Amino acid sequence: MSASVHAQTSNRDSVSRAPASSDSVRALRPGDAVVDGRHVTTATVRYALTLLRDGAVTSAGQVIDETQRDSTRDRVLVRRVQTVRRGTAQLIDSTVSDGLTLAPRMHRSLQPTRRMSLDFNGRRVKASIGPVDAPLVPVDTTLPFAAFDSGNWDLLVRSLPLEKGYSTRFAVFDLDAGLKEYEVKVTGSTVVQDEDAHVVIFTIAKGRESVVWIGKQSRRLLRIETMLGPTMMLQQERVREP
Repeated sequence: MSASVHAQTSNRDSVSRAPASSDSVRALRPGDAVVDGRHVTTATVRYALTLLRDGAVTSAGQVIDETQRDSTRDRVLVRRVQTVRRGTAQLIDSTVSDGLTLAPRMHRSLQPTRRMSLDFNGRRVKASIGPVDAPLVPVDTTLPFAAFDSGNWDLLVRSLPLEKGYSTRFAVFDLDAGLKEYEVKVTGSTVVQDEDAHVVIFTIAKGRESVVWIGKQSRRLLRIETMLGPTMMLQQERVREP
């Protein structure tokens, strides 16, 4: 479940919350010092998508994730393009975030049946959405507080002070589901692709969670596993280039 595969859903005026260990502590927001965007480095990574169902293993496509740090006159930006290919269908997500805080600036999405455009300016979000062959519908909303872009949830996880027992929530916005809270909890560590990795439980709503492996030193996203049903799992795993 990449940021692109992790689709944006439901009514933009809603506010929902993933299960949290302590509601007395507010969810992280852009500008909170605990988020260190310097962990996000320039890289091009390819991931294989695999569907495991009732013991059968089938290819479900691939994700190409291109991330670049770009310095402008007064700030550092993270520019990201994710291309998801599943059969003949292709989805392309492009985002721009602040290089230190990961505060969102821009998000463009071209999907097989629709396209979306979001521009973030603190609490204000100006957007447009519509089918690929019809005029876009404008959206202009002001949030109660600034939030992260839900499509870059994995960059947020990689930028946190991960260690066993660490848990937190962070506030995100997407055009369909509105303002939400996601939760992360580090449950331990293991070796993945010859690399020591944090094991992270990532929760977007009750009963909807993934297991995520993040390299301890590299802070690379190594693997994601998401249960889609009692006997069906989607796995996204980094392809090790020769």
